[in-house]
Amino acid sequence: MEKRKPSKKARNRFRSTVFLLPAMLGPFSKMRVFFHRLRGVNIGENVEIGYYVLIDNLYPERVTIEDDATIAARSTVLAHDESALYTGTGEELIENTRICQNAFIGVHSVILHGVTIGRNSIVGAGSVVTSDVPDNSKVAGVPARPLK
Repeated sequence: MEKRKPSKKARNRFRSTVFLLPAMLGPFSKMRVFFHRLRGVNIGENVEIGYYVLIDNLYPERVTIEDDATIAARSTVLAHDESALYTGTGEELIENTRICQNAFIGVHSVILHGVTIGRNSIVGAGSVVTSDVPDNSKVAGVPARPLK
């Protein structure tokens, strides 16, 4: 019987899954960053990632976190949306998600697929970000809206 090599997609999914728990639970931010990189997340230098941060479980390679960004504990960063697929009303959406240089994501925030958080921007705690955040902005709420 001929041995078959797993597909690239299967290998990526396996890698993403195996390193998910250490990436979320590592005792130090540098360790969590290391494991998220192993999962395929594109992470710059001096990035801080808090405890229990979930960076897309299926498509981590579609998430980019630039230098000096911070993602506080219990936040979620998504690169896909399967809701239409599950309800039979459409296809799975897969889009690149980017957290730009020096951005700060507050505790327990959710960044949806396809969103870019601009440079030096702040996302308030508990926010759900559904659209792009311009550079040097502060947003908060559900859905996240600019603060004055």
